[in-house]
Amino acid sequence: MDTQKAPVKKNALTTRITWILLALFFLITVISQIYVSMNNTVQTEAAMIYESSDSISFKGVHVRNERLVRYGSSGVISYNHQDGSKLGKNSVVALSYKTKEDILLKKQIDELTEKIKLLETAEILANTDNSQLESYINQITNKHTQLMWQVNTGDYSSISQLKDDYLSLQCKKHILRNDETNYRAQINRIENQIVTLRARMSQNPVDVLIEEAGYFVSRIDGYESLLNYEKLSNLQKSDIENIIREPELEVANEIIGKMIDGYKWRFVGILDTEKTHSLYENLPVKFRVGGNTQIVEAVVFSVKRLDDGTSIIVFECDTLTAEFASRRVSQFNLLLEHYSGIRIPSAAVHVIDGEQGVFVKNGAELVFRKIKALKIEKDYFLVENTTELSGFISLYDSVVIRGRDLYEGKIV
Repeated sequence: MDTQKAPVKKNALTTRITWILLALFFLITVISQIYVSMNNTVQTEAAMIYESSDSISFKGVHVRNERLVRYGSSGVISYNHQDGSKLGKNSVVALSYKTKEDILLKKQIDELTEKIKLLETAEILANTDNSQLESYINQITNKHTQLMWQVNTGDYSSISQLKDDYLSLQCKKHILRNDETNYRAQINRIENQIVTLRARMSQNPVDVLIEEAGYFVSRIDGYESLLNYEKLSNLQKSDIENIIREPELEVANEIIGKMIDGYKWRFVGILDTEKTHSLYENLPVKFRVGGNTQIVEAVVFSVKRLDDGTSIIVFECDTLTAEFASRRVSQFNLLLEHYSGIRIPSAAVHVIDGEQGVFVKNGAELVFRKIKALKIEKDYFLVENTTELSGFISLYDSVVIRGRDLYEGKIV
């Protein structure tokens, strides 16, 4: 009996050992696969162009050669031009109305007059061939798309003009398709409306003329006769601080605007001497104003170092916008250094054989690409765009920003 049980026990033990070995083999395989997977997993990001600037922010005072525009008579002023507009000698700068209601009535009359012009222009196409019809239909679609885009983005600056263009094209389309033969009935109706509106006006507006040419600005702040190029050289630190603290003074009612002599203007600020030691006269610089992203060029006009560690620096600019023409005090951002390159995280940078570079995923293989650093910060490197150079980082490369045991030729 005992001799028969022995082989059974031996077979059971063999089977158990076999299962244990298989389980160990499976476990080792799984662990090794997990290890290989974790060791080969990398995180990448695309190499993109990035702009960076070292800047100094300060409040500055706008200085211009300005002449006041006066109108002694009573009335309500309506300006004909936007701030910063260039006007010739004896130009009509504004209209003087007896009442505010007259201004609104005149606006309605002008809008109706434009509608008549629009209809009369469309009528010219009557009895002509319709070869332009398809072109007008395409333009209508394009204008409609632009209108919708302007509304959806909240940009209403050119909606009025787009609407007029759209209506004009629609009228021309109707004439060419013979939906309308003419617009005489509509024009007569609009002309009657204009007659009614004119009858409601208390009197016709009076032209307000300027004697000399220049750039017109409706906004006045009381410093027009106190600040100019001649007085700028005598401006003290306390004077600048006072203007910044109180950028507007009382203005007489008869003053309705001002004329700026030319497109050049200056701005002056109080800056830290240590931060501006590299600035000197005639040095070209770039700046931004407030939250505006536009970069504007200027030159350093003069530098006056003070004993208290600050400097009075005057800049001159020849870009005159409505904003620059109407402001007295602005927040300036002086761009000392401007960089443009590829931004990569510091963790992605490696040094191999004395060369700084990054690993780039090229298909399933890692390749080492050298870099030329422009600016090094704690968290990132800004490097030169070396797309045209062999062996260096290129725009849109898949840069490895996280991974383990990285080396040239590694399969991931």
